[in-house]
Amino acid sequence: MTQPVHCEIAVIGAGVVGVASALWLRRQGYRVLLLEREAIAAGASYGNAGTLAPYGVMPIAQPSLLKAIPSLLFSKDSPFVINWARLPQLMPWLLRFLNECRPSRCEANTRALSQILQLTYSGYAPLLADSPAADRHLHHNGCIYAYRSEHGFANAQTAIELRRSLGIAQQVLNAADVAQLEPALAGKAVAGILFPESSHMDDPRAFIEALAAPLVAEGALHRATITTLQRQGGGLQLRSAEGQTYRSDRVVLCGGAWSAALARQVGDHIPLDTERGYHIEFDLQDTLLNRPCCPVESAFYMTPMAGRLRVAGTVELGSINDPANPQRFDFLERHVRQVIGLTQPVARKWLGFRPSLPDSLPVIGPSPNEPRMIYAFGHQHLGLTLAGATGQLVAECIAGKAPQWLDSFSVQRF
Repeated sequence: MTQPVHCEIAVIGAGVVGVASALWLRRQGYRVLLLEREAIAAGASYGNAGTLAPYGVMPIAQPSLLKAIPSLLFSKDSPFVINWARLPQLMPWLLRFLNECRPSRCEANTRALSQILQLTYSGYAPLLADSPAADRHLHHNGCIYAYRSEHGFANAQTAIELRRSLGIAQQVLNAADVAQLEPALAGKAVAGILFPESSHMDDPRAFIEALAAPLVAEGALHRATITTLQRQGGGLQLRSAEGQTYRSDRVVLCGGAWSAALARQVGDHIPLDTERGYHIEFDLQDTLLNRPCCPVESAFYMTPMAGRLRVAGTVELGSINDPANPQRFDFLERHVRQVIGLTQPVARKWLGFRPSLPDSLPVIGPSPNEPRMIYAFGHQHLGLTLAGATGQLVAECIAGKAPQWLDSFSVQRF
């Protein structure tokens, strides 16, 4: 029989949130094991738009969305789709989501996101200081929202004013400003917004792998698909599908879209579901863009990366087990060709799973049923942005120094 592996803290999941959490705990002197079923940044941490978005305070659930739902759900050209065959399983999540569209809930969720987003760069700073190789993948050129119609820009005014009230740096652009900053968008936008404090990565996986290098060098990364979690004595025992047992004083659960099943084993029923995210890539020596750009009405990002342009976005509510939807790839390809006139063939396609909660807030903090279990998942579109901040907050939770405002992210809100 394989002998159990002992550690002080087991971190489940080697996406960017798990890596950042493990690094923060390592900095606090804990003996950490990082348990991952595939490889570092194998899932949504790899396939995202590659942006750090401290401006991203607007939850997906907003009052304006209620009026738009019919067109979003039934338009053949919508960036938001549902696998209708799975509607009975999705209904509880959707009802919670609709409740979060109420103005009072949207305002509360916006302010909670604003609070944690203030830690975007301070959360990463010590990790990047320890890993200059990761820092070299970051580019600080800002991000542009581009509006193709006056109607679209008019609809953005509420969000613009709200971000302004929260002190978020943004610069409103006219069509000439957009064209000057991004010549590829000349004639394609009537207005825009520049977020000067945004950054992007030229290779998200390489960035995360470089961050994780100290953990790998120390042998802290273990290939393990954790399937069972049990209380044992003063700690927790984990069993993997590979037949290994781990015994840990504490567990930090950063398993992304797969986290809810393990949480149920300690009695926490968390309304986590999956947004299926898509990207396509074009191999280009000249990526045409200087920074990430989002044609807002089409709801995707175009991000210049090393030797390629990544086009990522849209929302599809469905199962982790469903095959990729070809229409989502077609949507991205058709619209990016319209926006910047690409003629090159698509080089790669990807489908991944964003862990999503109805209020757009992640779960961060201890389980009410098992205080030795710390949750850090459900970041939806902000996992890359909030990873450093989440790692910092996980370390503060374990040290008993979590800020009071973190209660907004507690699992007890459900």
